[in-house]
Order: sequence, then C-alpha cells, then structure tokens
Amino acid sequence: MKHIGYYIFLIFFLIIFIPVVVLGGVGEGLKLPVIINRIPSFLNQPEDVKKVDSDIKVKVYDVKKGKIIELNLEDYVAGVVSAEMPVSFHIEALKAQAIAARTFVLANMISQGGSGCSKCKGADVCSDVHCQAWLSKEERLKLWAPEVALSNWNKIMEAVNSTKGLVITYNGQIAKHVKYHSTSGGKTEDSRYVFGYQEPYLVSVESPYEEEAPNYITTVVMTKQEFVRRIKQLSPSIKIDEKKLANQIKILDWTEGGRVNKIKIGDQEFTGIDIRWAMGLKSAAFSIKIDSKNVTFTVKGYGHGVGMSQWGANEMGKRGYTYNQIIKHYFKGVEIKNIDEVLKN
Repeated sequence: MKHIGYYIFLIFFLIIFIPVVVLGGVGEGLKLPVIINRIPSFLNQPEDVKKVDSDIKVKVYDVKKGKIIELNLEDYVAGVVSAEMPVSFHIEALKAQAIAARTFVLANMISQGGSGCSKCKGADVCSDVHCQAWLSKEERLKLWAPEVALSNWNKIMEAVNSTKGLVITYNGQIAKHVKYHSTSGGKTEDSRYVFGYQEPYLVSVESPYEEEAPNYITTVVMTKQEFVRRIKQLSPSIKIDEKKLANQIKILDWTEGGRVNKIKIGDQEFTGIDIRWAMGLKSAAFSIKIDSKNVTFTVKGYGHGVGMSQWGANEMGKRGYTYNQIIKHYFKGVEIKNIDEVLKN
C-alpha cells in the first residue's frame, strides 16, 4: 500500500508541477492557456498586479451624434491621433501625440478624479477641439482615399499600440494640464500668459525646424474701416480715430514666447489673445503695419502655443528624435510612465 501511495503522489507531481517549471523556459510557440489551466489557483497572478489600462472606459460626448458614447481608452486615443495630427507625420511624432492624448483624457476623466467636459455633464471629454478632436475609425477611413485608408489606419494603430498605457507624469502624478498646438512659430509659450495658471512643465522652449510648416508665417490684410469695425465689436466704448490709426496702436508688452501680451488701441488696452480672435489671426505672435488704406498683420505660428508643437514634433522625429525625447523637450521635468504604475500610487 505504501508503494501505491508513492506512485500516486509521483503521478500527481508530474501532472501538476512539471508544466509550471517548463513554462519559464519555453518560447512563444507554446500554447500558454493549456498550461495555465493546469496551475493551481494559489499560483495564479495576484489581482492587484494585473494590467488595468485595458479596463478603462472613456465617456465621450459625440458632438455629431449629440450623445455620450463609451469607448475603451486605447480606441479613444486612436480616434484622437487620427483627428488631431496628419497621418503623414513622422511615426515618433504620432507616438508623442498618442501619449499626450492619453494623458489629457485620463487627467479629465471623472472616474479618475477629473472634472470631465464642461460642455456636457457626465462626459469625460467631447469630440470637439474644446477637449480633443476625435473621429471614429469609420469616419476617419471615409476621409482618406480608399487606396491608402487601411495603411494610414495601421500607422495610427502602430503609434497607439507601441505606446499603449504610457502617460506623461510630473512628480509621480498624471500631468493635469497637457497642451499641444499646431505650430509654435519657433518658440512655445508659458501657460500663465494663455491659460492664467503656471505649470512648471508648461514653460516657453525653443521649437526649431518649423519653417516648413504651412502656417509658420501668415498674413492678414484688412482695410482700416474693417479694423475699426472689429475693434468696436470687441469694445463698443473704445475711442478711436480711423484717420489717426497709425498713432493709436502700440504694443506694450511681449510674452516669453514672443507673443503680444498687452497692446494699446485707441484709449484702451487689450491682450494679444483678444486681438487674435477679434481679427481672425492664427496666433497672438503678430506684428502690425499700417499704411494709407490697410492694416496688415504678420503672424507667426498657429494655435495657443503652449506645450507640444505638432509640427515641431514632426520635424524632430524626421531628425532622429524619439517620442520620449520629443515629449521631454516640450514638457519640462516630466517622466513617461505606465498607467498601472501611476494609478497604484
């Protein structure tokens, strides 16, 4: 009987424990689910160390449909990358965009302690540029020529999948105010001039190589009459004389990023951002020239100028910079970490 008991134990040992030992040294060809099913429950991976990023759901207010939809985090990120950055951009720039988009939404998610979208109660973000532009896969594919649509989408997914779960952090926490824009015009902006708050990672930095961007320099020309009409729309009480306009406009102060901070027009002062929107300019980095008939604005860059310049990121990628280097250039003092690691803290 003792011998029978010994053989029973030996058989049990071979069936249960030997596959566990072999598992550590096998190649990818082994069908792991078959082996894992034999492992006793006390050897399973603890719940608290399993990946959590795949379980995160994003509530998106779809502006076109007028309703909130729920998406897996990475599906949402793919839709943002496809809507916010040209697919022709360098893959490292697309990766940087994916990480920035992922960080932005996580910082805003109600379930993660964020405030959600201010335009739609209950939504984490909306599909408009108010939060981040987003397109469904179906919408995005229709906007590309059929012969390149699939390869374009695969490139987007390469950027998303190769950075899956990665976010921008500062002092061990998800960065709360990740910003990006089209073109800086050579230098990004300090957040305090645009958004009224100071973030140590949103400071003005050089953004080289952008000269090839289509909106690196733009020009807006309007008649003096049109200028006066627009400025009176901005401030009806302003006192201004069209005939003496050249002597009634003066830039008083510049930001660290080279944009107009304060400007005096007539008897009133405005911010550069005020004038940007009133005059339909692409940025607040402008100069003004006045002749006998017209007011001419020469503008550098496109967008608010804070955070990552998308065209700058593309040019950096083309010159051999990685997504990690791109992000750390535009966001000072940050680290890139996995969501799981950050959420455990």
